[in-house]
Amino acid sequence: MSSKVFVRELHNTVKRTNSQQLKPGLRFRDFISQLQKDGDLIEINKEVDPHLEIGAITRKVYEERLPAPLFNNVKGQQKNLFRILGAPGGLRQNKATDHARIAHHLNLPSNTHVKDIINFLLDAKNKTPIPPHQVTKDQAPIKENLIQGDEIDLTKIPVPFLHHGDGGKYIQTYGMFILETPDKSWTNWSIARGMVKSKNEISGLVINPQHIRVVAEEWAKIGKGDQIPFTLCFGVPPAAILVSSMPIPEGISEQDYIGAILGESLPVIKAETNDILVPATSEIVLEGTLNLNDLSPEGPFGEMHGYVFKGHSHPGPTYKINSISYRNNSIMPISNPGLATDETHTLIGTLVAAEAKQIAIENDLPIIDVFSPYESQALWLVMKIDLKKLQSLNTTPEEFSNKIGEIFFNTKVAFIMHEIILVGDDIDIFDFKQVIWAYTTRHTPGDDQYYFPNVKSFALAPFVSQSERIKTLKGGKFVTNCIFPKQYKQDIDFTTCNFDGYDEEIKNKVLTNWESYGYEKLE
Repeated sequence: MSSKVFVRELHNTVKRTNSQQLKPGLRFRDFISQLQKDGDLIEINKEVDPHLEIGAITRKVYEERLPAPLFNNVKGQQKNLFRILGAPGGLRQNKATDHARIAHHLNLPSNTHVKDIINFLLDAKNKTPIPPHQVTKDQAPIKENLIQGDEIDLTKIPVPFLHHGDGGKYIQTYGMFILETPDKSWTNWSIARGMVKSKNEISGLVINPQHIRVVAEEWAKIGKGDQIPFTLCFGVPPAAILVSSMPIPEGISEQDYIGAILGESLPVIKAETNDILVPATSEIVLEGTLNLNDLSPEGPFGEMHGYVFKGHSHPGPTYKINSISYRNNSIMPISNPGLATDETHTLIGTLVAAEAKQIAIENDLPIIDVFSPYESQALWLVMKIDLKKLQSLNTTPEEFSNKIGEIFFNTKVAFIMHEIILVGDDIDIFDFKQVIWAYTTRHTPGDDQYYFPNVKSFALAPFVSQSERIKTLKGGKFVTNCIFPKQYKQDIDFTTCNFDGYDEEIKNKVLTNWESYGYEKLE
């Protein structure tokens, strides 16, 4: 089945899902019910400590690819604040359904391959945007409870302390900030981490080229950089949290794109203290003002690369909280980043790949697929090249690699990536074993690597933050050409020395007789 036909079938699945009761992409509680239905949720009713215990359990779940934990009895819980869901974007053990949680973020079937998730997201860009619709208070579960002013104390609710060495309790790891430009021409939904600073303040990481920073700078231009209205929403429609991770172009409002993906409008309602519209089915909504001028240490925090560098903090601006709305028996979803694979890889890596593929299409590049292997900790971007089209360009490895670097390293899409790897069309880039084989055997270190010294570095990359490069935030990025030079001109006749390299007759014979050889049945 062609990718276009498959994507069309996926959209038909979304339509069928929209006519059924459970809509896991639209409603967070439906997402949890879908995990329950799949046998992919463990409800933990024993009291658990938000100080490291929840973090440790969640990391074990990621690493063993176990069902997502729902902590129903969190030490320090009060006034419905809050239960905790861990690993909402973790992988499953079963290879056929390993990306099921990500698929359910989009109302897609459990067995949707990550490649088809990427193509589904790209196809949605061609659909008519569907803006959200405003509902009344009685239609908005988020309005069930409200605390304001002196009642707010973030230090007394069970905000998790996730890793040894973290700079504090991180309330924001899987929520969604909403900010609007002063003229309301752009509403941005995005993810950025946030640490509890005081009873009513959060210190955040707000850096370029994050869209939060771009919107905030618009307020600073009119002299209001210390009073920027914001909301921070948890337990939002899963499609919203996924799209808010995407590096979509500046000025595009995620809320309309989400409607196109789901095939229906999101219900929203006005916040309590500003004009921002928030998802009506959110679990918890914090609101207040962001002050770019009130800086305090933020971090360290165990990020997507798998390290906590003790004492390594950044000056972060302050979010002052003046209102908290929340549902009865509310649930706080969390991500506990670290060694692959968690949401910082399954969401960020996958969504960067989708946007990079879009850029490839727009620039008519001979790129079939793009992916960030989870094992690369979201630092590699691998591109599968159509060799026939490459040969028709009559180009060289140096010329083509430099073109790729100039296009991608100068966009927000590849900002977090430090190496782009080019491989031929015989490599399945969604199989890391094949990627690392191509990487180690098809390029000469140094000779086939093209350096880009003047592009922006990613400050959170450990080899940047722990080196002199942190002072300049420039360079440290390569395009590595893992395509043999001869393949730029003609095909090379070679056989791979693995099982797939045998002809179909031999393979079928071996598979048919596998159990009679004395081996267990293959899945």
